[in-house]
Amino acid sequence: MSPQSGDPSSYASIISAQGAEFRGIQLGPRGALILFADPAFKTTLALPESEFSPEAVSRRLRENRHAFDLEGHIQKSLC
Repeated sequence: MSPQSGDPSSYASIISAQGAEFRGIQLGPRGALILFADPAFKTTLALPESEFSPEAVSRRLRENRHAFDLEGHIQKSLC
């Protein structure tokens, strides 16, 4: 399933299916960014529209969660 370019409802549907929350589309000089939030950590993430796919959303969420998990381990080890 690939979204129609610029169609917020298509992006929202794909993002929701991956467990995230659609936040909008940000237009920029190098193209649009699709913004979504990771509800687990309340962070806003972005993907270039040209790279947007369900797999890319899932990967970005995993990377974000791994980064927060790593920070938690570092903080605990410093205590």
